[in-house]
Amino acid sequence: MAKSRKKEIAVNFEDLHYLELVNIVRSRGRVNKEKTNNAYNEIEKRIRPKVKYIVSQFYIPGCNKDDIYQEALYALRFKAIPDYNKDRGNHGPYPFDNFAILCIRRHLMTKLKSSFQYKKRALNTSVSLDQDRNESSDEVLSLSDIIPRTNGTILDFLEDKEYYKRLFHGLFQKLSNFEKKVFVLYTKKYTYDQMTDLINENYKKNEQKKKIDVKSVDNALSRIKQKAKEVYDKMEE
Repeated sequence: MAKSRKKEIAVNFEDLHYLELVNIVRSRGRVNKEKTNNAYNEIEKRIRPKVKYIVSQFYIPGCNKDDIYQEALYALRFKAIPDYNKDRGNHGPYPFDNFAILCIRRHLMTKLKSSFQYKKRALNTSVSLDQDRNESSDEVLSLSDIIPRTNGTILDFLEDKEYYKRLFHGLFQKLSNFEKKVFVLYTKKYTYDQMTDLINENYKKNEQKKKIDVKSVDNALSRIKQKAKEVYDKMEE
């Protein structure tokens, strides 16, 4: 009995067809975990070049190439393998690799559409930094009034302008830790989505159980604008 089990584990997965590998992965509890993992790894290895090519064609806001590749593997493992049916083809058995690529493309397209819907919601709930949120006076200061237009980053510009150095230094002292993070990213011309992602990544890296959304960034920038007005008014006295 022990010998037959040992022989079963020692299968050469490279010699198996896709359908055999898929059936092993689907079996899960009916075969040992090592065999299931080996079968899946063989599927992934065979299809990897095609998956990498697909990933290179996609840009999903908020995701880097590694993130997109992991999404592709998710579609392979939890959509393509469970749903594959060799009899669905119109002209004989439908090749698994073709079906897997179709599943992966559909999954990535869904993620792409979701990212645009999220961005649209974010824009609908955000207010421009160039307009005041609480007052109607023409004399109200906006962040765009104190942050100069420049081809470089704002921090590059500060190296040459003493006035802006004083203004930004006075403002920075008034900001909370979160507002400082948002402000520094804003001066480097990151978008709302990018600032949100970078701050959340930093929290995760430091094992902090915090998570923000685009609205949190927008609210922080609103507070920064008000504090900037206070600093500006004091300097002009």
